[in-house]
Amino acid sequence: MGIGEELAAIRKGNLAPVYLVSGTEEYLMNLTRDAFITGALGGMKDEFNFGRFDMETLSVASALEEAESFPFFGDRRLVMVDNPYFLTSEKPKNVPEQDLDWLLSYVKQPADFTVFVIFAPYEKLDQRKKISKVLKKEAKLIDVQPMDEKRTKQYVKEFLAAEEVAIKSEAFELLFQLTGGSLSKIMNELEKLILYTNESRIITKQAVRNLVPKSLEQNIFELNEKVLKKDVQGALDLYADLLLQKEEPIKIIALMISQFRLLLQVKILREKGYQQSEIASVLKVHPYRVKLAAQQERKFDKESLSKAHIGLIESDYKMKTGQADQKLQFELFVLKFAERQKRMSMR
Repeated sequence: MGIGEELAAIRKGNLAPVYLVSGTEEYLMNLTRDAFITGALGGMKDEFNFGRFDMETLSVASALEEAESFPFFGDRRLVMVDNPYFLTSEKPKNVPEQDLDWLLSYVKQPADFTVFVIFAPYEKLDQRKKISKVLKKEAKLIDVQPMDEKRTKQYVKEFLAAEEVAIKSEAFELLFQLTGGSLSKIMNELEKLILYTNESRIITKQAVRNLVPKSLEQNIFELNEKVLKKDVQGALDLYADLLLQKEEPIKIIALMISQFRLLLQVKILREKGYQQSEIASVLKVHPYRVKLAAQQERKFDKESLSKAHIGLIESDYKMKTGQADQKLQFELFVLKFAERQKRMSMR
């Protein structure tokens, strides 16, 4: 059953006693929350029958006490548990110890008047832990991990069709590019774009260009492209724009290093025969980022990517150790890299 069918069943009140909602797609996570409030409480956050508990500040015992209490003036109680760090291999600092024995007991024999929902906003859970194994077996599982490009585009098209709004193909591609293929970001931007269409009900490329800002990641992607193409002036102009937007030089360098690392990893894995979906899985990176990286790395040889990566790491070290002015260090890197690449091409 797909996420759409799952949410439709929940909204209609076809509810299981215990759910585990796991994944990092914020839009789908929030959509799921709203579906539970509609299905279990008729759309109203009834203070008597609704409770939300953050495990990084509260105890699971407080959530279980509420779950085992009979509802007031209603048929159901809805209990939501957020940030269940105990399902992962990581443990944040200063979090309360949790009574997982009680939770295990409850999951196996839940109250029939409560809908108990655990929201785990993580890429993966620690399947070695007993509580993870029991939840996987006993709870109803809902996956809200990021969709691949095909499923994301299909979801957005279906959403726009329901809203009776059309989108030009070139506008759709630009929207996808500017949001990095993130469903959460796309849906946030669509709110503005749909209002902007007014009576035409058609989203154009110009509308996307006017209303959807370039993300920092998109700017870094373009900055790396200019560096690799030895477009010194273009790289320096874009860098100056980012500084005007109050971005820190060290942050810009760090993101560039991360992007170059991804380009190298994608090139190496692709040359070994991995497909884009496999690369995304291995690197644990959004599939659309892998697609863009693959398009970019194909234009450049491995040595150029490696030289730029190493040069940025050296610049980062000098900036962090105070050996160079932070703003000027990037400019020096661009000039030196362009000159080195020019000499290599003349050999």
